[in-house]
Amino acid sequence: MSASAIQVPAVEEFIGSGDATRSMTETAVSPRLLVESETTDSLEQVWVGEDAPVGASKATTTAFRNRLERTPTEGNIDIAVVCNDQQMDEERSLADEVYGSREELPFDVTVHNELTVAELRSVLESETQFLHYIGHINENGFECVDGMLDAKRIDSVGVESFFLNACQSYEQGMSLIDAGAISGVVTLNDVINSGAVRVGMAMVQLLNRGFPLWAALDIARDRSIIGGQYIVVGDGTINVVQTESIVALTYTIESTDDAFELRPVTYHSNNGGMGGFVTPQLSGQKTSYLASGTLPSFTLTKEELEVLFLLENVPVHFDGQFTWSYSIDVDDL
Repeated sequence: MSASAIQVPAVEEFIGSGDATRSMTETAVSPRLLVESETTDSLEQVWVGEDAPVGASKATTTAFRNRLERTPTEGNIDIAVVCNDQQMDEERSLADEVYGSREELPFDVTVHNELTVAELRSVLESETQFLHYIGHINENGFECVDGMLDAKRIDSVGVESFFLNACQSYEQGMSLIDAGAISGVVTLNDVINSGAVRVGMAMVQLLNRGFPLWAALDIARDRSIIGGQYIVVGDGTINVVQTESIVALTYTIESTDDAFELRPVTYHSNNGGMGGFVTPQLSGQKTSYLASGTLPSFTLTKEELEVLFLLENVPVHFDGQFTWSYSIDVDDL
């Protein structure tokens, strides 16, 4: 894969009056040389070289070895939400509310607030399917109430995958991979708190619906101007829970005078890998299509669209606006 070195805009270019960042320092420090791969029409791009990619997932052999050493989860799905700053309670509250809201799935969600170094180390070392961290990170590690915890000093972690929604979390995320984790979402630079909340909220909802890590981030990036600061490290095909459908999917819908043009997009995951087929659940539709990617467009009546929306709560781009199918009242269209 060819690539070029780039300069990522400093956080000051994004910050408005009075908008805070999740940084403990006044200046943003990029973790290392940042590279940008050539644009393609693929759903996902994976970078396997040195340095940190922009707009692509960062894959490492360590992450895939870690995955081979893990045994499948039996019993409840353990999710840990850590909020080490009371000013970020908005994201913590949503995470606590949404994770595990699918009643048919066995979730154990534990919320931790303002942890000490020893307490956060214990969380990282415990067997957990997913960690959602909300707080501050810099080159010295995770900020705790009594000091800093550097993931480089942890020999083994039990966390399988993670979302480090903090400034400059790339290096700490890579250290978690080196210590046994499989995948995670990290930031390359400082992030505005308001933008981080928007990305975090979208990630929570998408992961809870069964989207694999890379697909959830691909969609969540568009929720904020700072979305380009986030990347996946490790094996991004990991999904926290299973989808209701065979694959995770989104709908792009454009309304016309008397009908609706529907274009589904499907995303492969850990459970349904490359080479799978999907059959749209539409009246009279019998054709199966190779997943993942954009499927052909379908013309639907209002009644057919209403039936489709009742099947599953999925992300929808409706006439250019992002929403969820369960939030749309078809009678008002």
